[in-house]
Amino acid sequence: MSERSLSLALRRLRPVSIDPARAVALLVAGTLALSAASPAQARDVSFSVPAGPLSAAIPAFSRDSGVQIIARPEVLRGKRTRGLAGRMTVERALRLLLRGTGLESRQRGGVILIVEARRPTRQTQRPAQPAAAPEVQVRDTRPLIVTGQRVADRFSIETKVAAIGIVDAVSSDDMRRLPDSTVVDALRRVPGVSVVAIADNEHPRDVPIAPVVRGLTQAYNNITLNGLPIASIGVPDAVSNSGSRGGRMDLLPASAISRLTVIKTFTPDLDANAIGGAIDMETLMPFSGSNDTFMVAEAGLSEVSQRSVVRPQPRLGGNASVTAGHVFGPDRKVGVLIAADFQKFDNSSDVHGNADGNFFNSYNKSGQRVSDIALSNGILVPRQDKYWYNESARWRWGLRAAVEARPSDVLNLSAMAGLYRFHDGFTRNETIISADDAAVVDQTATSGRFERGSVQVGYRDGVTRSAVRLLQLKAQWQPSPGDQISLASSLSQASLDEVYRMAKFTAGTDEKGRVVGSSSLGIRYDTSGFHHSFGLSPDAYTDLAAYAPTYWRDRARKARSIADAFRADWRHDMASEEVTLELAAGLAWKATRYSYSYTNDEYRLFDTTLSLKDAGSVLGVPLSWNQSGLAQIVIDPDAAWRMLYDNIGSAIRKDSIGDNLRDNFIHRERIAAAYAMARYERNGLELVAGLRAEQTWTQTAANREVDDLWEAVTERSDYLEVLPSLLASYRIAEGLKLRAAYSKTMGRPGFEAYAPRQSISFSADEERGDPEALGVTVNLGNADIRPRISDNFDLSLEWELPFDFGGLVSLALFRKTITDEIFDLVTSGYAFDGVYYRNATVTQPFNASKAHVSGLELGATIASFGGLAEPLEPLGLSANWSVLRGGLEVPAAESPAREIDRLVGQPSQIGNLSVYYTRGGLELRAAFNWTGLALRNLQADDALQDVYWAPRRQIDLQARYRLAEGVSIIFEVANLTEERLVSVTGPDQAWLKDSYSVPRALRLSLSARIG
Repeated sequence: MSERSLSLALRRLRPVSIDPARAVALLVAGTLALSAASPAQARDVSFSVPAGPLSAAIPAFSRDSGVQIIARPEVLRGKRTRGLAGRMTVERALRLLLRGTGLESRQRGGVILIVEARRPTRQTQRPAQPAAAPEVQVRDTRPLIVTGQRVADRFSIETKVAAIGIVDAVSSDDMRRLPDSTVVDALRRVPGVSVVAIADNEHPRDVPIAPVVRGLTQAYNNITLNGLPIASIGVPDAVSNSGSRGGRMDLLPASAISRLTVIKTFTPDLDANAIGGAIDMETLMPFSGSNDTFMVAEAGLSEVSQRSVVRPQPRLGGNASVTAGHVFGPDRKVGVLIAADFQKFDNSSDVHGNADGNFFNSYNKSGQRVSDIALSNGILVPRQDKYWYNESARWRWGLRAAVEARPSDVLNLSAMAGLYRFHDGFTRNETIISADDAAVVDQTATSGRFERGSVQVGYRDGVTRSAVRLLQLKAQWQPSPGDQISLASSLSQASLDEVYRMAKFTAGTDEKGRVVGSSSLGIRYDTSGFHHSFGLSPDAYTDLAAYAPTYWRDRARKARSIADAFRADWRHDMASEEVTLELAAGLAWKATRYSYSYTNDEYRLFDTTLSLKDAGSVLGVPLSWNQSGLAQIVIDPDAAWRMLYDNIGSAIRKDSIGDNLRDNFIHRERIAAAYAMARYERNGLELVAGLRAEQTWTQTAANREVDDLWEAVTERSDYLEVLPSLLASYRIAEGLKLRAAYSKTMGRPGFEAYAPRQSISFSADEERGDPEALGVTVNLGNADIRPRISDNFDLSLEWELPFDFGGLVSLALFRKTITDEIFDLVTSGYAFDGVYYRNATVTQPFNASKAHVSGLELGATIASFGGLAEPLEPLGLSANWSVLRGGLEVPAAESPAREIDRLVGQPSQIGNLSVYYTRGGLELRAAFNWTGLALRNLQADDALQDVYWAPRRQIDLQARYRLAEGVSIIFEVANLTEERLVSVTGPDQAWLKDSYSVPRALRLSLSARIG
């Protein structure tokens, strides 16, 4: 496909303009055309397959027949074939190939699966490999050997088709088919899944950190590693000054994972905290290879399009990973595996934005600022013109070791230990232009002038160090041919240590440090474009002597999380030739302890002889959207802190007792669960029904200020939830399956939501006691918060395309009706110490009365277009499109409940398209990802203050060439067009909140695989 053709195709791909009914009709019509083009498959083939190990014979068989064959590596281990030679049908050749092995073949669509015989005897039966994800009800979907073409797509198709419920999967091979450096990058390719960046203003946003599944944020998606929970320090949240529930999945590199599975329909053996879905990350284990020894390695270099403009940054980054496994012993019943990975990447991003809260000022006809928009002239003016330059220096490394043993044919044992560390260095240089309380003159609909203004120049420098340590133990025992007992436990710890320092200088202050504005910094603003501009006199702006020191801050955050889990599962299979009946029951226990602490040491100097001229400079880097041609002013951190130390005797140290107590808390949570379920299968009909009960106990200790005194407060809660589920699937015809499901799930509140704390902060000390102060923020806990409960309805249809196309078309509909929805209620106004702060921004977790989200998910994978015309054989595609519609009823403080047309974090649409070309050793891929408008946060009593993630498009490219068997060179481009990450606010979401650049990344790497 030419660049011009691809460009035209992408321009036409505008999900927002597609009618759902028309899209379904086109998709069905297209697949009917593909089906009609399929030739008959009954034919004789000439085979020449030598006798020997079955794992070596299957590639030869696939090469001769042109048929894709899939088998679990552990199923093939130790099996031998007598070989075959001559001309015969594929069906007869398969019987001869597998004779005497205890295995059989099953055809699914155009792919053949090699599995254990249906009813082996007790003496010859080999127990299945311990499920890497016991919570995930997927059969015949362990790490696969796939011979033939389109390995990655076939893997995902087989996982989806074999699953009991609605499931999507991404293999490690698929992750490496595109520039996915982390697990989160790979998730953006899954239908109904979008990814979000950090939403606070203390951390950069140039990389995604967490998934949103079917409109539900990461806090309510159950994330497991090999089917077991892992401790997490949460996702940074500057609003609460802590970390919300849910894990930062970017801690794990894509190379550490062999498969991602996204489960969208709940079954009773799953952790019920999964309203959006459950995501399991599966790692390679010693018995994952088909040979006694295997190794997977990759190493490469990377370069980004943006590097620091303030100080030198390394031009190149790099990554390396290796995973090696070996099976040994007389009977090859013991295996070991070691894995290590390292990644280093530095980059820079520029930011343009508005204030962090109370985004607009309003003025009356006389030009005076008014706090009530109803008294204004109706013209909105952004509060600030803000410019940041962010520098990031990141590196991560991980180590993992695993051992598996099969002491007998009925017992499997395994253990895995891992350590993952992430170092995230971040430096920010900022310039903020404000009019503060100045009156406006010469005002038009898009412009005006302020007689005075102020400029803040700030610096932040810090490092966040995160770590995850884990130990997993599993045992699987098969006491009889129809029974299986599994025991699994995990111990994991997560930690976060963040230290950073800040310094700020301000022009436009009086002798007491109060921001009053300066006439020399008069502002002419322009809001005619999306990027607004506050124009200043360049001479006044660059007069560093006018910038007085505002503060020095030394801050630290620390979080610790411990998660211990145990589960026991029993399964009983009463299968016959025509009917399968499986019973299952289990118990689970999880204990979590999460602690968070925050400290702030702040100093101020009011020596009027001190200024930025002794600690700063004007950098020759323009403020991109400023119409006065202003350049970035930067602070020399060493000189700035030396200024403080040289004058420490006259410095005023802020009382830090409140800062060091108000945000700290310790949360303990204990969960006991039990479930029972049954699965019935006959003549293409499959039913799964069950019940899960979860009892939860919580205890949260925090600090609260009462009458200027801090006291320790402890709150407790407990709740019992009984959650039923019913799933059904029916094979309408060969390759055509219909699924339906109902389930009830829950969403637990974030740890910090329970904390009985009260936190009030002022942007400047002089604001304390001023009822009209603009920089007052208040954060409250809510010990009475309840978990959200969701009734989930799912319906899907899956069609496996004919063999020549080797693909799948799927359509899924869902609806989630949620009670006690949880969101951060943001209101204005707060009374504290006898003063009512009218403009204070108050944030508190709250239960909404009701919420819902519905969606349509369309997916299509076509491994090859060769069935239409032979020249198109090298071309294939994978595409999905999701439409989400939600609603949220939010109680308001002094008005009727407000109806919101979506959930927080929920995009309107999600689209993905991957087109690839494969011929010989060359493979080319282009991927297009599109995410629609998504609500970032809301303010219940003022819709103008709601913030949305703007629609975003990203194009990724990859080219790989196979140099030799198992060895490939890879070149890839992530974010080809350097698409920015933008937040919008105001009327019709047409005003800029902030715009972050996301650099383009180039990578060149070499990968190798043995065994």
